[in-house]
Amino acid sequence: MDAVDRVVAQDALLGTRFLVYSQVPHLSGYATPETVWISTPPDLIRSGPEDHRIYVRDPLLDKEPYDYPYLPPFIGEVFPPAEAGFDGHFDQLSPTSRQFLSGHAFASVSRVLDIWESYLGKPIVWYFAETYERLEIIPFVDWENAQSGYGYLELGRERGIDGRNYPYALNFDVIAHEVGHAILFSLFGTPAGGLTQGDFGPFHEASSDLVSLLSFLNFDSGMDRLLRHCDGNLLVLNELNRIAELTGDRQIRLASNARRMSELTAEIHDRSRPFTGAVFDTIVDVYHAALVQEGLADERLLGIDIKDVDQSDMQRISDFTSRAFRARPFMFKSMLIRARDEVALALAQAWPRLDADDLTFENAAATLVDVSDRVAPALAEKFEENFRWREIL
Repeated sequence: MDAVDRVVAQDALLGTRFLVYSQVPHLSGYATPETVWISTPPDLIRSGPEDHRIYVRDPLLDKEPYDYPYLPPFIGEVFPPAEAGFDGHFDQLSPTSRQFLSGHAFASVSRVLDIWESYLGKPIVWYFAETYERLEIIPFVDWENAQSGYGYLELGRERGIDGRNYPYALNFDVIAHEVGHAILFSLFGTPAGGLTQGDFGPFHEASSDLVSLLSFLNFDSGMDRLLRHCDGNLLVLNELNRIAELTGDRQIRLASNARRMSELTAEIHDRSRPFTGAVFDTIVDVYHAALVQEGLADERLLGIDIKDVDQSDMQRISDFTSRAFRARPFMFKSMLIRARDEVALALAQAWPRLDADDLTFENAAATLVDVSDRVAPALAEKFEENFRWREIL
């Protein structure tokens, strides 16, 4: 075997390369996509792309969004599919090409599945597997929305304040959120009384936001840029706590928020915010504790209540982190990785234990506290503290 063949054979063991934007390309610092590996080897990915769990169809003509009883598969004319390079990888696709939308959407879905299968420790079996073996991705619909449904993921576009269209197929946060819904349905099903029963809908929104947030933290260069942008202070407005960033300095939701259950409206996304906020606060608490434990930040950092900070508190946090971060950025990154993995592992253990027919925020929070004690006792304490402050427990 010559040198080229050996390299190709070694690459196949790692999976297949794609280019993925860890954040939308119009966000400062994220204009260049990152090379990522997905677990499916090159010889098992066909043009489209498609593999054993996902396939892409890009309609040539305008398509109406799926709505029951109109469901996959899409059988109309399609654009030419994304093709692999001579080495079987897809990282040669030009970001300006139509086929890049297909490749990016496919790789983003695959990456989210790989990340959460790793935390779960087992494959994710689609909840629609009895009807469809694979998820169908429609990478572009002329529609200002995105949706995950029974056997499909459809991605529309954002109409920017500049009048241009920004495809959601290039927005990793949006894709990860929608895949999060499919993962959750696959783990604990749906309630017999329908999706509006109890806290099922708001909990789904909160948990899908967390899938998106924690998936972003698995991008190496994305984490580097995040920490540089905020000088190690995760509470300032940044690409982590701004979920699904849009044009014009906007986002769909904020993970960092001070909402309590007694302050909510009945709107599903508003009702999701306390749970998302409690988990985000726990990530930051674990991160801060690790920084102090490793001597990377002033111990007075732990005396600041991050759940309801004012401007002076925010400045104090930055004072305690910024200088140390500039001196030891990779140690800060290691502490954030620790916090990411502890929280993600706890969520991955809690979700399969939930009962869709009796799903309330209180039950979900109690389950998360219980399983967290096995991940790290200090993590369980932080979760309980933050859930109680949010009036969930």
